Amino acid sequence: MFHEVIGWMVSLIVHYGIAGLFVSSLLGSTIFIPFSVEAVLPVMVGLKLDLVQIVLVATIGATIGTCINYAIGYYATELVEKRLGEENLKKAKHLMDKHGWPGLFLILVAPIPLPIPVDPLTVIPGLAKMNFKEFALVVFFAKLIKYTIFVAVSTGVISLLHI
Repeated sequence: MFHEVIGWMVSLIVHYGIAGLFVSSLLGSTIFIPFSVEAVLPVMVGLKLDLVQIVLVATIGATIGTCINYAIGYYATELVEKRLGEENLKKAKHLMDKHGWPGLFLILVAPIPLPIPVDPLTVIPGLAKMNFKEFALVVFFAKLIKYTIFVAVSTGVISLLHI
C-alpha cells in the first residue's frame, strides 16, 4: 500500500504540476504519509517550471501539513500520550522546552536526511503547547530555506548536465 500512495503522490505532481506539488507537499509533511517533497523538487526544476513558484508552493503546502502535526499534538495529547507513553511524552516536552524554536528550526532546515524522520517530531511543539504563531513562522522559514537550497542545487546540476 505504501508504494501505491507514493506512486499516487508522484503522479499528482506529474499530471497536475504546481497544484500536484502543493497537495503532495501538504500530505507528505503530515505524520500520515511518509513522503519527502525534496525528492521531487529536482523533477519540478527539470520540468522548467518557475523556480520561485516551486519553492513557494512547496513551502506553503509543507507548512500547512506541518501545522496539522502541531494540531495533533496540541489537541490530541491524550491519544499521543497513549501511543508514546507518559515517560516519552515527558522527555519530548523537556526536549522542546530545552531547545525551543532554535532547535526546531535547525532540525527542519537541515538539508541532509536526519537519522530520524522529521515530520513526526513536529507533533512535539503541539504537545509542549509552543506558541502557534512562533511555530508556524519557524516552520515556514525553515522549509523556505531548505527548499530554496534544494531547488538551487537542482538547477545547478541540471544546467551542468545540460538537461
